[in-house]
Amino acid sequence: MSEYSEFFKFAAKAGSLEGYLFKRDKVDPLTNWVGNIVTMFESLPDTIKNDIKDDLQSVLQRALEYGDRSLEAELKEKLQKLLKAVQSGA
Repeated sequence: MSEYSEFFKFAAKAGSLEGYLFKRDKVDPLTNWVGNIVTMFESLPDTIKNDIKDDLQSVLQRALEYGDRSLEAELKEKLQKLLKAVQSGA
């Protein structure tokens, strides 16, 4: 496994969530998907978190915007919490 394998998996999951939510009025349950993104982000080294924070912030903001009408409240809350962690550098 390469040094950046987990980073790539995380980026792919976060980006695909944004794309999945684009222009959707209804979505299938996303609990595992969002949970995996949060868990994977938390496990990334701080140097990578810092390097990707601006781009990740944009992805999360768009995912929340696109999923505003269709995401369950619990999932919105998880994504908002992750967004705040990214913005604060946590």
